[in-house]
This record gives sequence, C-alpha cells and structure tokens, in this order.
Amino acid sequence: MLSVLIADDEFIEREGISFLLGQSPYEFRIYMAENGEEAMRCLEENDIDILFTDIKMPFMDGLELLVLANQKFRSLKIVIFSAFADFNYAKTALENRVLHYFLKPVDPDEFQKVLTEVVESAMEEESKLKRYWEGGGADGINSFLTRKGPAPEELEQLFHTWETCSPRLFDLQEEKETAIADFFDGLEARYGEEARCITVSEGIFLLLRKHRPSEKKEEAGITEYLAQCGILQACVILGGCGVRLEDLPEEFHKMEEMLRFHFFVDGNQIFYAREGVGESGKAELIIGRIVKEICHGIDNGSLAYISENLVLLREELRSHISDSQIYVKYLYANLLKKLLEKAGEKEASAGDGNAFKDYLDQLFSENSLSGIHNFMLSLAGKLIPSAVSENKSSSEQKRVIRSVMEIVEKRYQEDISLQSIAEEVYLSPSYLSYLFKKEVGVSLIKYITMIRLDKAKELLRSGNMRISDIAAKVGYQNYSYFNIAFKNNVGESPAQYREHSV
Repeated sequence: MLSVLIADDEFIEREGISFLLGQSPYEFRIYMAENGEEAMRCLEENDIDILFTDIKMPFMDGLELLVLANQKFRSLKIVIFSAFADFNYAKTALENRVLHYFLKPVDPDEFQKVLTEVVESAMEEESKLKRYWEGGGADGINSFLTRKGPAPEELEQLFHTWETCSPRLFDLQEEKETAIADFFDGLEARYGEEARCITVSEGIFLLLRKHRPSEKKEEAGITEYLAQCGILQACVILGGCGVRLEDLPEEFHKMEEMLRFHFFVDGNQIFYAREGVGESGKAELIIGRIVKEICHGIDNGSLAYISENLVLLREELRSHISDSQIYVKYLYANLLKKLLEKAGEKEASAGDGNAFKDYLDQLFSENSLSGIHNFMLSLAGKLIPSAVSENKSSSEQKRVIRSVMEIVEKRYQEDISLQSIAEEVYLSPSYLSYLFKKEVGVSLIKYITMIRLDKAKELLRSGNMRISDIAAKVGYQNYSYFNIAFKNNVGESPAQYREHSV
C-alpha cells in the first residue's frame, strides 16, 4: 500500500483529491496537511511515496515545500495543482522533478490517467528496493563480491540490461559525514541511470558505470566531483572496462587489495587496478609513508602492526623493480637502527656499536628481498617484547581506545572523522584504525555510526521528535544520508522503526 500526502489549505480541495484517490483501483494510506510546514513535518515523520500539493498556502507555500522535499526525499513522487497558470511555477516544478502540474479545477479523467503513471513509477521503485533487501541488501551484494554467495537479483537484472560495466571503488573513510553525504547525494545527478552505487561498508562505495569515458576525462571528472563534495583524502580505484557479472568478484578483489595503500598517500588519489601501485608514479611517496607507519609501530611496541607494514613494504618494493639493492638495504638499515634504539641498545644511537654493526652485517649479507624481510621480521619479534612488555603495551592500547570511545560518546553529534580523532590522540590515522579494530572488533567509522544510530533509536522509541530533528541531534546534518545509513544498518527506515517500536 502506497502512502499519499495531500497538502492544501482548503478543506474542500483536500477532500476532493482524497475522493479521486478513492475512485482509483489502488489502495492508499492518506495523510492530510493544511500548509507547507505541516506537510514537511508529515514527510519527515512518515514514509510518504506521493505528494499532492497546492501552491498557495500559508506559512510555507507549495513551491518552497517542493524544493525542500525534493532535496530531502529523492524517491518522493511530487504532483502539484494550482488555480494559476504561471510560467515561474512551471519552471520551479520542472527543476524539482515534479511529475505533473494540474490546473484547478482538476479534471477527473486526466487525474486518473496521471495517477496511474505516478503509482506505476512509485511501485517500480518500491519493487526494486524490495528485491534488493530480499536478496540480502548490502550483505547479499557483499557476499557475492567476496565469493561467498550468488549474485543478488538486483545485479542480475542490472547486467541483463548492461551486459558489462566499469567498476570504481571509492574509499572515503577519513572524510566527514557531511562530505560523504554530499558525495552520495550527488551521484544520481552526476551519473543518472548509467551508474549504480553499492555501499560496501562504512565509507566505502562501489560505483558501477555502464560506460567508461577516456581515462583523462574520467580522472578529471572524479577529481572535480570530489573537490565539489569537499572530500580531501579519498582513495579511488578504477577497475577495468567491459567487466561481466561473473568476473566482478575477481575485479573487486583486485581493487580492494589496492585500498591497503590508502593511508600512505596524501590528498585525493586515483589508481588503476590494472597496474601495480608501484607503477602508478606514487611509489616513492608510498614507500616513505609505509616506513613511517613501521616507525609508529616500533614507537608503540606493536609487533603485529610492524609485521603487517613490513609485508606491505616488501610487496611495494617487489613491484618497484627499479630500486637498487643499496637503496633497499638503506631503508631497512634505518628501520634496524630504530628497532635497536627502541630496544635500548646504546650502541645503536651512536651508530658504531658492536650490536648495531653485527645486525647490519647480517642485513647486508642477505641477497634477496625475501631474505631481508624475514630477517627484519625475526629481529622485530626478538626485540619488541624486550622493549615494551606485552602487559604494558596492551594497557597503553586500551587506554588510547578508551579515550577514543570517550571522544565519540561526547562528540558524536559533531562532524567528527577518523583524521580528526587521530590528531587528538597523537596517532596516525592508519595506526589508530588498525588499533581500534583490533581492540573493539569493528572499524572506528563503523563504531561512530553504531553510536549515532543507537542514540537515534532511543529517540525514535521515546517520543515524537521529528525524524529530521533526530538526524541532526545524532550528528547527521544531511537527512537523506541519515535515512540511508539507518536503513543499511538497521534494515528498515527510521519511520518504520518508530512504527514497529510503539
């Protein structure tokens, strides 16, 4: 059953539209509003599919209402009616996706014809959404992308029409919620029906494009769009073109693998999945940042983090074949010195002690990258526990995570991000992200979302506060993005959750 809102300051007009709706073969849940402000509240507190609105109303007129409604509720079908044939009214209606403009008095036959078109459009959209959730929603798509399940019906139907696609993976985890919301909201206007956006996880989106423009044109377009949305630290992976449905999981795997290097680049960066990161021209920057992260791990006594980044360093150096053995051994020699300094070897800081010289000789005696890597892993395992006891290290990590959780609890209403919190606790974003997930079991971005939505659910259960006000109160300045986040994580819209919780 579709929900319809009729907004008109004249009782007889509202009843007239309601009567015409009753003459149709469809069933509706009907809401009434006497002015634009009342209509806006109704839209925010209920899942409305179709809006019929007059233009001349007190407090907030129909034109202002349709502009706000169009901005906040992208799936809403809007029909307006007026006693005046005004070009400016028609122009505003056209700019805000209004499906039809009736002149009063409304012709019953014309009304039924238009109503059929509007209802069919709304039901088709609802059917797509239903298939999406019945297919497992985000979980169903993610299962397919990770080769754990079949392709959901939504993708089957999409590829039946498209045949192939060009996938693009966007990692926006470091961005503020408002920037991510602007990114998500603008996708439909930018790409229209030739693209589909899938939420892979908090802050990570897979964009499937039907067509692929030239590389230079697409890079320029993405760079411009990210800047327009206020996004400053995105990692974008451009997959191949002509990817079939059965090949999408493999392509996604290659793209996802490259996201590991997100924290090792500054600013918005674009990579191609077909090339190794070492071939992208950013290898030197990435190597330097990985070395810094290894140093962070040494300073914090985290053997697991050191080991994880040593693997990344080995893989990046392996793909960067132009590096000489001397350059590679120089990099590891500096890390060796850092390890020994942390372990309290006085000779290391002098640079000419016996311990440092002995280890350095062993390092330079290795004839392969794998040999150097294994030597450093072994040495880190030997020295790190002696530098920082496991209990002390664990205690310090727990203290940091408690501080981070307190920041989120106190300031979840603000536009906080991974980057801003990392700066407060004096850690790199990548190390904080690693540490938080290790200790809590979910990413920091996911945790912030969980806290915000838990607060939202409390407010939805406990009173009649407008849903748009609840969204703002829990840190979502963009109402439509709040709805998306809520439905992706809870499985139903805020209005449905409130209705089921009564």
